[in-house]
Amino acid sequence: MKHQSLPSLRAWLQNTALLTVIAGYTVLLVANGALADWQRRQNHQRLVAALAQQSSIEQLDSVPLRTVGLEATLRSKGPEQSPRLTAGPAGEQWLESRNQLLLANGETRWLELRQNVSGSLEQERFSQLLLIAAAGVSILFTSVLLRPVLRRGLVVPLNELDQQLQALEADNLGEHLLDPASQPQELEGIAIAINNLQQRLAAAWQRERQFVDGVAHELRTPITLISGRSQRLLRKPHAPEQNQPLQQIVEEASRMAALITSMLELARRDSGRLQLDPQPCDPEQVLLEAFERLSSVAAGRLQLGPATHAGLPAIAADPQRLQECLLALVDNALAYSDGSVQLSASSECREQQRWLVLHVLDRGPGISLGERSQVLRRFARGSSSVGTRGSGIGLAVVQELITAMGAELVIADRAGGGADLQLAFRV
Repeated sequence: MKHQSLPSLRAWLQNTALLTVIAGYTVLLVANGALADWQRRQNHQRLVAALAQQSSIEQLDSVPLRTVGLEATLRSKGPEQSPRLTAGPAGEQWLESRNQLLLANGETRWLELRQNVSGSLEQERFSQLLLIAAAGVSILFTSVLLRPVLRRGLVVPLNELDQQLQALEADNLGEHLLDPASQPQELEGIAIAINNLQQRLAAAWQRERQFVDGVAHELRTPITLISGRSQRLLRKPHAPEQNQPLQQIVEEASRMAALITSMLELARRDSGRLQLDPQPCDPEQVLLEAFERLSSVAAGRLQLGPATHAGLPAIAADPQRLQECLLALVDNALAYSDGSVQLSASSECREQQRWLVLHVLDRGPGISLGERSQVLRRFARGSSSVGTRGSGIGLAVVQELITAMGAELVIADRAGGGADLQLAFRV
């Protein structure tokens, strides 16, 4: 199930603040209009009460009332009517009502009172316009003021916290703890929780590194002893039926020794104890040395590509570690292909950058595009490895070593079929 990303917290706070200001002024406008209407009706009712009192004592004279915008008429018929607004012929607004009266002579009449409230409504509209203008100014002021406030109080602290977290590595966990006192009050708890998590991860990571390093060191001596003894037994005269078991012991001991070496390299890399000795290296000389070292175990399947006439630029690398990388790549190519494996070097231009690339090419099934990142993880193998023995750690070791030397491991397809595993160095 795909989850939608949440909106920006800063945008959410800004929008909420602006909507709050708008809602507040809307309520104020509605309340102001309701209050003005209530006051008009109350004033109208007080006028009705005063006129009713006057008409019960003496005859009602409506002439002076017209001077203040009132029209009062006594009618013989009802019914009663509560105050309501009506429009006049000239566009003026009148508030009309009809109330029952008891005259001094005991007769019952209905007092119809019309009050001109055009001035009151005009004043109400003017006050509403003032409120709308004040709302606009408040919204603008709130929007302008919120930006630096949210940036200083929210965005900047979160960015600083993000940068501090991005700087954390496995090697420095627990060494660079966050300072809760320098964080806003809302982020202090998060900083403390991150520090506690760092310390727990650092302790677990340290135990894991010590375990792997210790196991690798403890296994190296007996494996070396088994390998040496079995090779000596294999060279001495022995019964024919013992040849295959001894050969299997030699091969398994060699495979275990390579696995232990890989685990030691990874342990050193993880603990920051991997020491490199970068030197200028001739690419063609590097490939020639790798070819001479691996020809005996490749059973004639390893080939050396033709030398370039123009010559290739030197690369900065640790010669021993670089030979380990080539050994792992060639061993991988021999294991997963049946044909020949070729070593070659080329100078290429990629993304306006010149690269010196060492190629290990085979004619096997290759590595699919979707699995290329997977096979670089530790103890992970691709689908083409089914039926083939392996630990799934060789390419991971090459990736770690070549990255430490400032180069890149690239998995590509070989023209005509197969895999092209490349060690790419920037020139």
